[in-house]
Amino acid sequence: MRKYLFMAVGASLALAAAYAQQQTSVTIESQTVTVKYAAPAAKNRAAGSFHTDADLAFNGFSVPKGDYTLYVLADAAQWQLALNKATGPKAATYDPKLDLGRVPMTMSKPSAPAGDCKMTLSKIAALAARLEVTWNNQAASAPFHLDRGANDSEW
Repeated sequence: MRKYLFMAVGASLALAAAYAQQQTSVTIESQTVTVKYAAPAAKNRAAGSFHTDADLAFNGFSVPKGDYTLYVLADAAQWQLALNKATGPKAATYDPKLDLGRVPMTMSKPSAPAGDCKMTLSKIAALAARLEVTWNNQAASAPFHLDRGANDSEW
């Protein structure tokens, strides 16, 4: 059965009040990418947001600067990262028709036991970073980079 780990932008005030909000960010050439989320109380749901000050490129799709909802679609075999145009209360229910794009995540085992959901953004090259999600003793990551169009030689 597929589980959904929902990273929804401001899904509800009650949810934000119920859980301590966590944040991770990375800066690439003076441009910041930020993920805010609340650790889930259940084993299959959390809430958060994705903000980028710069245009980004994931494997297979571009993300213009702005605010989005980040969804990690988690099942035992392969997790997927989806960035969705819905924000605020509209993001409480995942609508795949509003996906900006979706990419398979690289699966691995976390370096330490990971029961609670944790997200980490880290720089991996001059113009690139990675989002890593550890949760339920699994880890998944997706790299991205600044979108420089035809001038992009790093990726």
